[in-house]
Amino acid sequence: MIGRILAAAFICAGIALGQTPAAASAPAKTYAFEVVSIRPNKSAPQAQQPFGPTADGYRITNMSLYAPLLTAYVPQTGTAAFNMEGQIKGLPNWFKTDRYDIDARIAPEDRAEWQKPLAQKIMLQSMLQAMFAERFKLVVHREIKEGPVFSLVVAKGGIKFKETDPTVAHPGGFALPWGGVLVPAASPGSGGMSLNMYGATTASLATFLSGFGNDLGRVIQDKTGLTGTYDFLIRFPAGTLSVQNDSQAGASEPGAAIYSAVNNLGLKLEPDKGQIETLVIDHMERPSEN
Repeated sequence: MIGRILAAAFICAGIALGQTPAAASAPAKTYAFEVVSIRPNKSAPQAQQPFGPTADGYRITNMSLYAPLLTAYVPQTGTAAFNMEGQIKGLPNWFKTDRYDIDARIAPEDRAEWQKPLAQKIMLQSMLQAMFAERFKLVVHREIKEGPVFSLVVAKGGIKFKETDPTVAHPGGFALPWGGVLVPAASPGSGGMSLNMYGATTASLATFLSGFGNDLGRVIQDKTGLTGTYDFLIRFPAGTLSVQNDSQAGASEPGAAIYSAVNNLGLKLEPDKGQIETLVIDHMERPSEN
């Protein structure tokens, strides 16, 4: 199950921590990488390699293109921190199976601005969009419709987590692509599992939990009203990690694992209606040669 959770973080990840659709608005300046190397990787899948922004650009190694695509195109509607895999339509089959190495470098004149965290988030989206347009001939549009969601709200007893202390480092965990660190934690009793998510917004938590799409059948949207960054202890008690299907849980009920994890945080899920954004791929080709 830990592999599934990390896969949800990895596949669906895309934006820097705490970035909301409003923060992801188009930059005043259009940015592009100065140099981009894209090479197919035919070697066997390996343990997760570090990926994402670097001091002078952006890199992925032996990975699919989900992470850079979802970094480039974050939702502009609703409260989702990033798109789920199921919210992308029209992807070619090769996109889902091919793996690549990408080494992109920024121009020297952009490096000072690149060192500013908030500026880097916006610059990276612009640069990746330019890369996809030039090298993959990518054309997209967005569709928005109302549909069933779960609203993540604060439970009657109040929250059971604390704001992040930015002076405390958390090495040795899985560096989430949108920022923060995911660290397995000791679970009391037997058969359960716990994860620490450090430095996350409730929007990021909601979208992360939405990665259990088969359990829920709908996305989770943040309606907590909380605006800070927090440290979450996500606990999955024994017996709650199996996938729920329609014969086990009603269409309006979350899977047992998600319900338990949310309840332990002093939060709850309420069936609701919400705006759901879908990214539609109109055209995409395999990348041009370097």
